[in-house]
Amino acid sequence: MGLLSRFFKNEDSEDLGQAPPTKLPLRNDLCWCDSGLKYKKCHLEQDQIYLEKKRQKDLAAKKVCSPVFG
Repeated sequence: MGLLSRFFKNEDSEDLGQAPPTKLPLRNDLCWCDSGLKYKKCHLEQDQIYLEKKRQKDLAAKKVCSPVFG
């Protein structure tokens, strides 16, 4: 990794993982991936991590695009 690439890292290249569906199942429903497991045992934790990373990334983008004064 070169010196300039350390300073100008592309934040968009971060992989957030597999995106969950727009409507998530409840904890005790079957998982959306058709594994046959309950959602809480299969993808609940991964989806929470994905959504938190996405929220932080959106907030960072909003701060960058906000006006300096006001």
